[in-house]
Amino acid sequence: MNIAIIGGGVSGLSAAYFLAKEGHKVTVFERDDKLGGLASSFDFGGCHIEKYYHFICRGDHELIELCDEIGLGQKLSWRSTKMSFFYEGKLYPFGTPLDLLFFRPVSPLGRIRFGFNIIYARSLKYWQRLESECASDWLKRHIGRRAYDVIWHPLLKIKFGEYAEEIAASWMWHRIHRVAKSRNRFLQREMLGYLVGGSTMLIDALSEKITQMGGEIRLSSPVTSIVVKDGEAEGVRCEGESMDFDRVISTTALPLVCRLLPKECADYRSKLARVKFIGVVCMILKLSRQITDSFWVNINDANIPFNGIIEYTNLNPRPDLSGKKIAYIPFYLMTSNERYSFDDHELLKEYSTALRHVSKDFSPNWIEDWRVFRDRHAQAICTTNFSQLVPEQKSPIKGFYLIDSTQLYPSDRTISGMIGLAKKLADTMREE
Repeated sequence: MNIAIIGGGVSGLSAAYFLAKEGHKVTVFERDDKLGGLASSFDFGGCHIEKYYHFICRGDHELIELCDEIGLGQKLSWRSTKMSFFYEGKLYPFGTPLDLLFFRPVSPLGRIRFGFNIIYARSLKYWQRLESECASDWLKRHIGRRAYDVIWHPLLKIKFGEYAEEIAASWMWHRIHRVAKSRNRFLQREMLGYLVGGSTMLIDALSEKITQMGGEIRLSSPVTSIVVKDGEAEGVRCEGESMDFDRVISTTALPLVCRLLPKECADYRSKLARVKFIGVVCMILKLSRQITDSFWVNINDANIPFNGIIEYTNLNPRPDLSGKKIAYIPFYLMTSNERYSFDDHELLKEYSTALRHVSKDFSPNWIEDWRVFRDRHAQAICTTNFSQLVPEQKSPIKGFYLIDSTQLYPSDRTISGMIGLAKKLADTMREE
């Protein structure tokens, strides 16, 4: 078959790779001038750095298997990580059960209940029983009100704002479950992984494999509409030209899919539009020194507007940085929030002041370079019973298919998860 794939991110490239292996002719349409989507990289003073942070867990089997298949297995590296929690002016270790025992902002009973909740989340497999309950109610019942207020409430509130009390317990469970499964033993720290050279290694390898198998990748080629006739997808329009295809696969965010579908697909568009998203504003700092010795720092402090810092070089040292450090400061929010459009320099000034609270030694002089990236559809808002909103990969429009991060629910979007969705769709199309 001749197949059009809209979007040159990980899911689009993975789908193209798996389908090309089956002998299909694939054409990938990417609106930007480079591939990768949310996994794309940029030139940060001579080295390629991801726009948004990524890490690999032990359970990310789809990514691990694909890396082995395309010759990147030796580029996977694993490292024991350190995590911390900054609460009301003090930094606490927070990466192991032993660290939890000394986390004094929560009572001894609350710490024990928190630890048992991690054990429970690690072992639970049937998340469906949690879907109808709010994460806030589930957490309060399992760990107590005080532990919830200190640890989880500020993270939910800052990230989801007005929707914080509606997030499904099943979504929260999976966040705990995924990281907890990265411990080989209960008392150990998490073992997290990364690709030596960054995600660009995966993007480049996939694009090379696709072209070697006869596929086509078109950059700076935004699809403006999907051609539908009598309930069947017949192709796409790109740069004013209509092109015929036997199948069309979209890997773009659902709000963008709605814009591509014609008016006669109004019912389907309305269904997709029921899924709401929050955006992200992510600042990346290149520093002469590390802020902390942790990979991940969760934050609950009135003097700090964001809820976390990811010091990526504490996981992936990146020799090509010549000793410089990389820190991500993400801020998830509704795009209608005025903070989404804050001036980049004002954000830098605000964040520099806030970092002085995290590290008394911190100086803005440590910042050697910086960037700010934004994405309007970074995270679906997974409210209770969210599975009822998740679209199927096979749409009601004949010949039109979707790969979307919501199909990973209750999991968040991960590189491994998107590869798994792409493989699942290729298998489905083979059976058809």
